Amino acid sequence: MVRLTAEYIERKCSQAQLQKSLSKRMSKGQLYGLTHLRMNNMFISSIGNFVSYKNLKVIYLQNNNISKIENLHFASNLTHLYLQHNAISKIENLDSLEKLQTLYLGYNKISVVEGLELLNNLTVLQIENQKLPSGEMLCFDPRSVFTLSTCLEVLNISGDKVTSLSSIKGLRKLQVLDATNNSIDDIDDLTDSISVLISLTDLSLEGNPVTRYYRYKENLIANNDTINTLDGKIITDVCRCFMKRFKVKKHLYHMRKSLSTLDQDITRSLNLPAALKESISRAMFQPSGPKLPVAISTTICDSQSHIFPSWKIAAAGNTIKNGHFTPRPFWSNVIKAKRSYSSTRSVLNNKVIKLPPI
Repeated sequence: MVRLTAEYIERKCSQAQLQKSLSKRMSKGQLYGLTHLRMNNMFISSIGNFVSYKNLKVIYLQNNNISKIENLHFASNLTHLYLQHNAISKIENLDSLEKLQTLYLGYNKISVVEGLELLNNLTVLQIENQKLPSGEMLCFDPRSVFTLSTCLEVLNISGDKVTSLSSIKGLRKLQVLDATNNSIDDIDDLTDSISVLISLTDLSLEGNPVTRYYRYKENLIANNDTINTLDGKIITDVCRCFMKRFKVKKHLYHMRKSLSTLDQDITRSLNLPAALKESISRAMFQPSGPKLPVAISTTICDSQSHIFPSWKIAAAGNTIKNGHFTPRPFWSNVIKAKRSYSSTRSVLNNKVIKLPPI
């Protein structure tokens, strides 16, 4: 087991310098002034104390056996930290790295993106292909997402068994998202999440079940105005305009369909003659016009009020069918029309009509 300490760094740096020149050796002052520390592929299992190296800006610790992030509180100037291909299970002890811009944590055992609440300058987060137990997936702590919403531009969560992107909807500055080879399968949830990522320009979703959804690409393009590249293919302005029109037409189609279904459901629930049902349907769904005078409430339609025209009962037109009393409706204007017709007929019968001479 190898522990990363100041002595270990001094020994390794001296060996590297001797390979370059046998006559030149690095002084401690030169060592402490290092800005880049390359300790990758060194079989390091833990991070010890090397607080003298305060000028470090980049630390390479990938391809080791590190299981815990620790003892980095001194590196206030650090901008890049490479910890991929280790055995880290938790993101922690990074609060003092206020200048950190790039963090590589891929190929570890991390299940929760957390501990990033004070990293206000982090622009790149690579946390792909975590070695997670069966049934677990990568999750995001809302506190870390809140901080990253003002700075993060590149996010790689490929191969992390993610089923939804709803937890990262707050990343307003995100420009590049790699979510390939996950378990995203809900197209509605996906389009809802993508539609609020207002800075997203490059999106990769290959290897997800949702990509087999009918018109998957069309739905994403129509719900996001900023994506320029989707799954490695450039989106043209012509394609975007076409998808926008398609979205509007689809919305109008579903509106008409829902109104038609509502119309049928309401009229079907009323035990009325077919002609009256049609009249009720026109009165309920007409866009404008005077309201009809009588309102009838029925428990069959969830106690909603429906508008019906007034009708009169003929004295001799009542019938009894199947034990039910059925009145015969007459419209008031029909009665007036009949009266005018009968009066005109009587005048014609009593008057002699003279034909013009031939």
